[in-house]
Amino acid sequence: MQVTFLRCGFVLASSIVLTLMPSTGITWRRIWLPVRPLEQRAAAAALVASNILLIVSYSLIQVTDASAIGFTTPIMITIMGVMFLGERVPLWGWFGVVIGFAGMLLMVKPGGAHTLSLAGVVAGVSAAFMYALYQILIRRLRNDATSVDTTLQVSVVGFFILLLCSPWMWHALSTEGLLVAAIFTIVQTAAMMCIAAALRRGEASRLAPWQFFGLVWAMLLDTLMFNAMPAMTSIIGGILILVGGLLGQRRRSIR
Repeated sequence: MQVTFLRCGFVLASSIVLTLMPSTGITWRRIWLPVRPLEQRAAAAALVASNILLIVSYSLIQVTDASAIGFTTPIMITIMGVMFLGERVPLWGWFGVVIGFAGMLLMVKPGGAHTLSLAGVVAGVSAAFMYALYQILIRRLRNDATSVDTTLQVSVVGFFILLLCSPWMWHALSTEGLLVAAIFTIVQTAAMMCIAAALRRGEASRLAPWQFFGLVWAMLLDTLMFNAMPAMTSIIGGILILVGGLLGQRRRSIR
């Protein structure tokens, strides 16, 4: 969370400096009084909450398990897309939702040699829900806010939310730590802007499958960095979640 706080602080400070350069289009009003402020800041708060919950989940269960649970996001987007965006979901889409949910239940099944921390699972599912909510809200804002606006509001909301937590989470950072935080800021900010731009140009539920590539990276990281091979139930559950998510995204249209 400290790294996320520093990222938000770096972006906010940079944005304030850029207000001195009119050619950038960044103004004080755009930072502090954006268009549709309630929805923009609700989206920002959802993303910040998702990041915090995901960090909690990673600290309690393996990266592969936390990532696989996180990939229930596309399934949630399928449901929320119908409820809030008027998207139509065919029969196989709902079949995909059931398969994905079954995969998650398989992963968190109590008993046996591989039992996940309940707190870690709850944090992971909550993170997935908040990220799905963020994507739906960004889609609703596509005609009024750009990816730059989204980045600005995440930095504002994230900075002040995490500032309240800083007395309990702050640890002194070395020069190397600050460098890592700076690199993280650049990479995550660029990724967030790309995702926000993609959501404005396409249907939220049809873009969701691309996130499944992260499951492969999570398994590799667990194996290479932590020497932790995922359990067979995690692999099978992750595959079911992946298949369910992909089925849920096929050929849908806006009403």
